[in-house]
Amino acid sequence: MFPNHKDNYECLLGKDGTHPNDIERKSLFYIFAGNEEIMKQVNLFYDFQERMIKIDNDRASISSGARALVLLGYNLYNNYPSLTISELFRNLDRQNSRLAFQAIKIRFRITEQ
Repeated sequence: MFPNHKDNYECLLGKDGTHPNDIERKSLFYIFAGNEEIMKQVNLFYDFQERMIKIDNDRASISSGARALVLLGYNLYNNYPSLTISELFRNLDRQNSRLAFQAIKIRFRITEQ
């Protein structure tokens, strides 16, 4: 996660008008907000007017790790076909792996006890 993660996350939620109980979008935006490559091109991955993901994003110039995060976000959002767990984490460094884990915890309401 990069320094502006929290601010970016809140900005995406506000721009979308995400309902506080919408864990699907919250997990998606958590991923987007935590990766600088994705944030720079966020409008290629999500249509804020229509409030839906954009699967035709071949114009996006991002690394394989960022692409894996986008696919994970899409899967958490609406079960969009994604990578296997092995494929996903093979493409992620330590920081982005933590980002992925946290997004999964948001989506499935997993809390630390």
